Amino acid sequence: MNQKKEKPQREEETRTKKRIAVLILSGLLVIVILPVIAVYASLQIDSWLNLPRPAPEPFNLIIAAVFLAVGFFWAGWSNVDLFRKGEGTPVPREGTQTRRLVTSGAYRYTRNPMVFGYMLTWIGLGFLFNSLFLTIGVTSIVTAGLIAFVKLWEEKNLEKRFGEPYIQYKKKVSFLIPLPPKKQE
Repeated sequence: MNQKKEKPQREEETRTKKRIAVLILSGLLVIVILPVIAVYASLQIDSWLNLPRPAPEPFNLIIAAVFLAVGFFWAGWSNVDLFRKGEGTPVPREGTQTRRLVTSGAYRYTRNPMVFGYMLTWIGLGFLFNSLFLTIGVTSIVTAGLIAFVKLWEEKNLEKRFGEPYIQYKKKVSFLIPLPPKKQE
């Protein structure tokens, strides 16, 4: 009898460890590796194309701080919500994806708070490094790629996994820009 209770508990502990490992590794990729590559490449492109700076110094740092703070806030809040309330991670992989549809917290205002936060973070990095290509070019490319992924794959996957509750949620909550939820008719 005890063995039957221990097995689900062990499986749950293993799943939690896997979720934490996936969060750390994906965070390393998204927060460190990709930005380092993008910053280096953007500064080179700015130089090659002789692009102007997006803001005079030191105002670029003030603008960067605002975008980075708001971006990290939304991205962080949404990750915590997915981990705690959805019992998963943002990585759509078997064993780490959410078990529950999250419609509260950051997800009350936008269906994609992580994408919104990440977009703002890229703009903030552009101002931080005073790179026009990073501010506009990389942000546009990354945002377009994320929106395409969400529209072409993630929304279909969520509809299949959560059904009518997700469809109703889509009708009430903004796709990307945080807004108050629409009233049900």
